[in-house]
Amino acid sequence: MKQVNVVALLLYKNGKILVEKRKLNKKTDSGKVVILGGHVEKGESFKQACQRELREELEIECQKFKFIIKLLHHTDIEDQMTYYFSCEECKGKPIAHEAEKVFWIDSKKLNILDFEIDRKAIKEFFKSLAKE
Repeated sequence: MKQVNVVALLLYKNGKILVEKRKLNKKTDSGKVVILGGHVEKGESFKQACQRELREELEIECQKFKFIIKLLHHTDIEDQMTYYFSCEECKGKPIAHEAEKVFWIDSKKLNILDFEIDRKAIKEFFKSLAKE
């Protein structure tokens, strides 16, 4: 199966992480609750992909990203090498353009996420916060 690079973005505010419920018409993971993100386009850096996805999906601007963890996600159509980044110093209020909805969850609600890799990435993110 083809492998592609994907970025996933952890937006953290007031002790909560922003997640999305994917639209039912999406090619992969339709209707699932996930951390938002998307494919890295040809010739694009991870930072550029993060910035573009935030603009396209949420109308948010962010300049500072911190790498958290890299995990492999298998879908029906491709294998996604997912690079998780936290977004720091974001500007704007999230507006869902590509998801059915976006909403904030705290660390006690991680079971709402449909994929273990997203839960693992969030746990890794919280570990990194504890070290700071």
